[in-house]
Amino acid sequence: MQTTQLSAPPSLARLYARAAGQAAMDAVVRRRRPRELPDRQVVVTGHRIPAEAVSAWRGAVGSADPADLPSVLVHTQVFGAAMELMADPEFPLPLPGLVHLSNTVLHHRPVPAETPLRVTARAVGLVPHHAGTAVDVVVTVEGPGDDGEEALLWEGVSRYLAKGVRLSGLRPERPVREDFVPPTPTAQWRFGTGAGRRYAGVSGDWNPIHLTGVSARLFGMKGAIAHGMFLAARMLEGREPTGAGFRWHIDFEAPVVLPTTVAVRYEPGPDGGTRVCGWDARRRRPHFSGEITPLTS
Repeated sequence: MQTTQLSAPPSLARLYARAAGQAAMDAVVRRRRPRELPDRQVVVTGHRIPAEAVSAWRGAVGSADPADLPSVLVHTQVFGAAMELMADPEFPLPLPGLVHLSNTVLHHRPVPAETPLRVTARAVGLVPHHAGTAVDVVVTVEGPGDDGEEALLWEGVSRYLAKGVRLSGLRPERPVREDFVPPTPTAQWRFGTGAGRRYAGVSGDWNPIHLTGVSARLFGMKGAIAHGMFLAARMLEGREPTGAGFRWHIDFEAPVVLPTTVAVRYEPGPDGGTRVCGWDARRRRPHFSGEITPLTS
């Protein structure tokens, strides 16, 4: 496997710009992308999540302990390695226009700020989807464990969909959509028009679909939409077990168009966990469903 070594995760804004330029060039020259994933991984060594990122998180998202960082804050600070993979011209799916489908994270041990970390990103599979082709991208974070030895602290899998891109003869049938019956909400989240820009400021994700109504409509959206990982951060706020040792998962459905109010329900789940769902109370459309579960040794 080819390994690209970096000393720090690259800028997401720079990668978006590079990928957009490549996609435009591909369209002009009608270049066909490869049909298989490159045998490549990106490794960032000695990366430290800065204290400034913790302060910014507190100001825009929620609470943050520098000795035990929120799981989504970790994601924002290491996902540049995965974006480096997906912005590669030899990556089979074009980065612009990818739709975020889901995230699964195993948060094994606390990830502290200002501590050297080893971040590894790789794409592990192309998945036929009724609307195109999806890809799973894995990011792992290693650092000092309880005994000071190198240990796996955090690992996450993000699934993205390229609509209309068919790389195999398989075309799964569209799942039957079940009627959504909104439950009794236990919380409400109010998001203003600037929610996407504020989260971009702490995550580095300046994708135009999140910034303004004008820029979002250029990419086919009805208006600026909330970041999926911002919804995940709100889902986890105040519910992450101290000392880590938990799993969380989120599936994204209808996008959250800003400004809006999201109705949310938390309820007990299996194995001492928590189930969560969020929906548009006016349109009765689900936005996401998720769960938070303790890890068992």
